[in-house]
Amino acid sequence: MASSQVEALRSRVEELTQTYEARFAGHSRVTRDVKEIEELAAGAKDVVKQLEGLPVAARDAEYETLLTTARDNLKLYQSEREAIVAAKAGGNDLEEFSRLGTQANFVFARYRRHFAGKARQTRDLGLLAEMIDDLTKVQQRMQPIVNKNKGVEGLASDYELVVSNAKLYVSERGEIAESRSAGTPEEQADFLAEAANGQFRVYQEHFADKSRVTRRPQLLQRMVDNLKQIRDRMEGLRKGGFKSETNTKNIEIVDANLKMYTTELAEIKKARAAVKLSDLMGALGGAANDVMEEYRQGFAGKPRKGRDLDLLSKLCDQLGELARQMSDLGRAEVQEFNLKNLAIVTDNLTMLENEYDEIKKANAS
Repeated sequence: MASSQVEALRSRVEELTQTYEARFAGHSRVTRDVKEIEELAAGAKDVVKQLEGLPVAARDAEYETLLTTARDNLKLYQSEREAIVAAKAGGNDLEEFSRLGTQANFVFARYRRHFAGKARQTRDLGLLAEMIDDLTKVQQRMQPIVNKNKGVEGLASDYELVVSNAKLYVSERGEIAESRSAGTPEEQADFLAEAANGQFRVYQEHFADKSRVTRRPQLLQRMVDNLKQIRDRMEGLRKGGFKSETNTKNIEIVDANLKMYTTELAEIKKARAAVKLSDLMGALGGAANDVMEEYRQGFAGKPRKGRDLDLLSKLCDQLGELARQMSDLGRAEVQEFNLKNLAIVTDNLTMLENEYDEIKKANAS
């Protein structure tokens, strides 16, 4: 009986620790929920009280270590609460700026995963255009906050980082478009085929065997637009005198997929129009749980070295898509559970992006 009491309290300490690490460690304090950290502190305080109240006979060999950990955690949660309150005293402007900074960091991470060090000719121009649009919106919302809070350290430099990256992405988009006209017709055809295959992979990762209700129509429209551009360039090579059975076959494959994607886009729009916004929000929460379950099965508790970076990148993209939809729907209709889900998904996406960087380092060593 004694051992089971201590073991139950040890499990509770681990549960509280995991929650703290997922929801607070490494996150901007101005975006954290005071009530949530108070609940963690209350839980830790209860554990300490129960541990201190155990009779000597009920204490195992590791009791003192567990009690010390529980007391240290209680102090940490209490001090974190005070730090969060102090951070929030800066007002809504700083809280909003921090959220915008998180959005920008997600764009930066997506760029590193999909563009940095990759062959330009095969990159997704539609994705890059969407990222430029995202950073432009972040920049526009950051600027008045920076102007209003000139004395706050770090705001101006963070804003300039967003501005400089947006300029970099615009320049990169031009370089990618220009690169597709370079090389021999054979080389251009090969790059176009690879670019088309990239769109097919996006479909498999985001749409195949997924609930239509939780899919973002704008993403599929972006893919359709990308494939139309790729198809036009393939056709341009053929009309320009390039004779290749492979290129001709690739045009047919792209045409077939364009037809399928266009039909699917209409079905997705129809499915989403048939459900209430609150139900759609709930479905997005369930889809996010599915992504995190795949993460737990493939990564949680496993050595970083040797993990599949392509799989983790896919999970980052899938979670990012769901966060985008939750945010968009939240502007149309405020639901408390959707706001909570968005906060959790944002924290999980931060964790996955950080884990991607750590695994990349481990695989390089």
